[in-house]
Amino acid sequence: MFKERTKSPQFWLLILSVVLYILSMFFTPLYVDNPKADIYSNSFYMLLSGWMAVLGGGLILTFVWLANPLYYYAVFFIINKGKLGIIPASLCLILGIYFMTLDVVMYGESGATTDITKLGAGFYLWISSFTAIFFAGISMFINKKLQSQFPRYGKISATAYSRILQNLRTEKVFIK
Repeated sequence: MFKERTKSPQFWLLILSVVLYILSMFFTPLYVDNPKADIYSNSFYMLLSGWMAVLGGGLILTFVWLANPLYYYAVFFIINKGKLGIIPASLCLILGIYFMTLDVVMYGESGATTDITKLGAGFYLWISSFTAIFFAGISMFINKKLQSQFPRYGKISATAYSRILQNLRTEKVFIK
């Protein structure tokens, strides 16, 4: 069974995503103007304390931080072969991309803000993990949809996609 799972693109995208997410914890996520705002030099600390942004009035930053639990839900759904994994995967990718549009971030419980000078390697690894889990969710969704429409193919591997498309061309059948 494990050998069968390792042949699927979802499995490898999931592994890539988790590795990228873990790696992102070891790199600086962003650089800011204020040298006192040392919270932004440690991704893991940001992960642990990001939910507290709502206490300082940072409602938007709290919503962006919610990309992390959504990521965990997406990983859980994709591991359990649920095609609903695409929903939290999409939301965490949208929230991660939205963070790129922000110019300032809070750096204290008083609600004081500082300008973002540039995004670090930690951020790019973080958003890459969201992109990989998003494509794993899409792959899972497409795989489940094809299995329901073409039950004679059983479990669909990467090579079976080309066979299905070839049969569709020869039979002139279109997917609804």
